[in-house]
Amino acid sequence: MQSWQNAIMLQSSKTARTELYENRPCRLYCALVLLCLCYFGKYFCTSDMYIVQSVFMKDEGISDVQLSTLFALGYFTSMLGKVCAGAMSDAIGGKFVIILAASGYILSTLIFSFIPSGSFLLFCVAWSGIGFSALGLAWVAVVSVATNWIPVAYLGRLMGLVSMAPQLGDAVARLCLAEFLGNGWRAVFRIAALSAFCLLIPVVFFVSNSPGTETAHSLAKEEEKQKPQKSYMQRLLPLLCNPSLWMLCLLSGSLYGTRTLFLLYSTSFLASAYCNNSSDIDLCMKSEDALSATANASSSYTLLGCVSVLLVGTLKDKLPKRHRGATLTIFVLPLFLIMACLMRTGADLPFTWAVSFVAATGFCLFGPYKVLGAVFAVDVGGKELKSTCTAFMGIFDNFFAMLMLFGKGAVGNDWVKLFTALTGLSCLSLVCAALVWLRDLRAASNLVGQPLMSAATAEHQVSRVSFQEHKEHE
Repeated sequence: MQSWQNAIMLQSSKTARTELYENRPCRLYCALVLLCLCYFGKYFCTSDMYIVQSVFMKDEGISDVQLSTLFALGYFTSMLGKVCAGAMSDAIGGKFVIILAASGYILSTLIFSFIPSGSFLLFCVAWSGIGFSALGLAWVAVVSVATNWIPVAYLGRLMGLVSMAPQLGDAVARLCLAEFLGNGWRAVFRIAALSAFCLLIPVVFFVSNSPGTETAHSLAKEEEKQKPQKSYMQRLLPLLCNPSLWMLCLLSGSLYGTRTLFLLYSTSFLASAYCNNSSDIDLCMKSEDALSATANASSSYTLLGCVSVLLVGTLKDKLPKRHRGATLTIFVLPLFLIMACLMRTGADLPFTWAVSFVAATGFCLFGPYKVLGAVFAVDVGGKELKSTCTAFMGIFDNFFAMLMLFGKGAVGNDWVKLFTALTGLSCLSLVCAALVWLRDLRAASNLVGQPLMSAATAEHQVSRVSFQEHKEHE
């Protein structure tokens, strides 16, 4: 009886959300736009450091090793934030977590700007707070609320648009904050915190957890709980024995490691190229003209990343399943070639060429990375273990990011050594992408049409799309 009642309520909830989209689409789109704008605030409070890092290092006497350690701590605490975000979003609601995350990174950014010089330990504590709230909590909470508003029939295409928020947010933050670089890094941080606060206010007053009191997602989860299930360990062991899981983890981690270095150090690389012909390179790199030019130019990395996400998503929908892995290989191959070229030149190349390489890297990198969590993790883990698969991928992501950050601290501004390491990392990505494609081709040639995931996890696939199926790792 309870299951029958849940089924009726589930159908009613779906119909209500569909009617909202068909009859009052402006309300839905306004909610999604406000969520995305709120998420932009996260990038104001993280990208501020990326564009002022050279000034910050000079004014505070921070070495390359210390800066890399600072960033690595942020990524470490983000792992804790991601774990907490999922549990809190399910138990309390995504809107509460959005407010909590925004409050955390706004206050941490303000505190960071008031820390006295020479207090590296306090800088680490404040940046850890930014990592926990901005890199850990924020995106999971945004996805939680967005999937409550979007009808199931339109979830794929509209969540694809919402997924552009990370790329657009970084680009917008860099372009806006670049105008205030002449006022010092502390002023930039305070302006970033104020901007993030202003972007949060509309969500607090005008966006609820869902259009109604109950969501199809919550009812579907309740119905699933009443069905007899195997224990978690019984479902987990076949997943751990599936080589596809570890192949995706290596592919995701290697792409994320490259993405992290470019996100954090693209402005420094561009500044080195910008000042190649200067008699005093250090002075030139810290000049207002160089900082403004490189901050604006580095936004091309994330802007072309938006194009990449849309293109790879479109190709994924249009190509047959046996060729979905081709999108990974086709994009990762030029990424490897770009890293190999930069390994030979380092930063000793014209500024326009450096900007072009950075933009091309964003184009080749973001699409494949995003599609891993949205598509291939579902194939390997199924519905019930998709989040577990994504969690493993997220752990590999943060491990590779911390590894590359420590490596960057060790080599400093020796760009040839850095791009040599990135060439090896891109080679690993290319091999893993090719193996994913090869497995798809072999699966398609099988007469029984076995999918990429193992038979042990296939039984967990269901047709209903739930929130967990669309929670992406960042």
